[in-house]
Amino acid sequence: MANVAENRQSRPASRPAMAARIAAGEDVYGIVHWGLNTYTDREWGYGDADPALLAPARFDADQIVRACRDGGLCGLVVVAKHHDGFCLWPTRTTDYCIAASPFRCRTSGAECRDYVGAMSDACRRAGLKFGVYCSPWDRNSADYGTPKYVETYHAQLRELLDGRYGDVFEMWFDGANGGDGHYGGARERRRIGPGYYRFDEVFDFVRRMQPGATIFSGESDDSDLRWPGNEMGFLDPDSRATVVSTGGFADGAFGNPDYVAQRNAGTPDGAFFRVAEADFPLRRGWFWHEGECGTAKSGETLAKIYLGSVGNGGMMNIGIAPNADGVLDEEDAAALRHFAMLRRELFAREVASAASAAPETPVSEPFNVVVMREDVAHGERVDGWELLADGRPLLRGRSIGAKRIRVLPEPCAARRCALRITAGAEGAAASFALYRADGEVVRCILAATAPADETDTAKWMEAGR
Repeated sequence: MANVAENRQSRPASRPAMAARIAAGEDVYGIVHWGLNTYTDREWGYGDADPALLAPARFDADQIVRACRDGGLCGLVVVAKHHDGFCLWPTRTTDYCIAASPFRCRTSGAECRDYVGAMSDACRRAGLKFGVYCSPWDRNSADYGTPKYVETYHAQLRELLDGRYGDVFEMWFDGANGGDGHYGGARERRRIGPGYYRFDEVFDFVRRMQPGATIFSGESDDSDLRWPGNEMGFLDPDSRATVVSTGGFADGAFGNPDYVAQRNAGTPDGAFFRVAEADFPLRRGWFWHEGECGTAKSGETLAKIYLGSVGNGGMMNIGIAPNADGVLDEEDAAALRHFAMLRRELFAREVASAASAAPETPVSEPFNVVVMREDVAHGERVDGWELLADGRPLLRGRSIGAKRIRVLPEPCAARRCALRITAGAEGAAASFALYRADGEVVRCILAATAPADETDTAKWMEAGR
């Protein structure tokens, strides 16, 4: 590898669970928002909605999961509790749960009141991975803000992780914590201090109880996945998994301003391997709202976001919102199917592949899609690369990481190609593959309209509340 700048400094590597996910290519999945908010037309429930509202006419977990499988998703993170505090499984920790509702479903062959169990079983039947989100913020609990609530929250997590729902591939946490709420009728604003949830303990028992689980958290150095600072699905073209310390998180702000500046792009000098997870809703909001029917992103837009997230070294997490009947609207299912078809078309015809250490590789026909991969088992080591076409630079970049995808607006007719690593740590190496996709498919994806506005959740986060 000529012209590689020597750098013997070690690079941080991923934990085993994250390494396994990267190796398996499990980089497109969804997060399912459904619950009382679906019936109150809210994104964030206040914590006072009547459980009797949860009475879907034809709930069908298999229909929801099949639509996601047909859309090419590898797994689903199921929202088991949102900020309203309503638990969608029959928990022993609070009466404000699905057991107090008219909800009925069939799971494990029997009728019960367990939405989480139904979704878990449906994922297994469809061959999808199953993950969980349980909000730390609880706008219903009278104990929120006291030490007693933290014990309740830990008990809720243990119920979700103890094996009753099988293996969990991702445990999801976010930073929307503390503020106004019902709080057992107090109807007041409550703030929490640094370390309130004792997440160091949480992460420890998550990994002990579910060794195969990766952890998403925008606020912790100890997570496997990080929030990239937006909910529009796009990462910097040279985004890396490695970042500096957050400096802690309190009162809606990070202690280290350098981390804030690099949340999306990362840095080669980072001390922590935390892959950027680009999360965004399929519709305008995370929950289903009748007024948002007709707003599902097109298959072309999803493919463009895929190139801007997975194609820039990250993960893609699509927000899935079942409707008030308890199924996924055909509009949403059709968009997911189209997205899957476009992804298949992008990589249907391979015309060449080689490693960066290899000499120039013959190309059998013109290509317009380039996929590069780095073995990140020992960290991200590539800091500069060039793809040469007949000896001339065709593409350049700084990082490769788990995956880097580049799509050309017009096919390249080069006879020979080579990937040259121009900068990086000792041992930096990568592989590449070239594909010929239908030109009209490529043009439609590149011309697709990107999301025009942020979600309310992202605006709240960025306001530092």
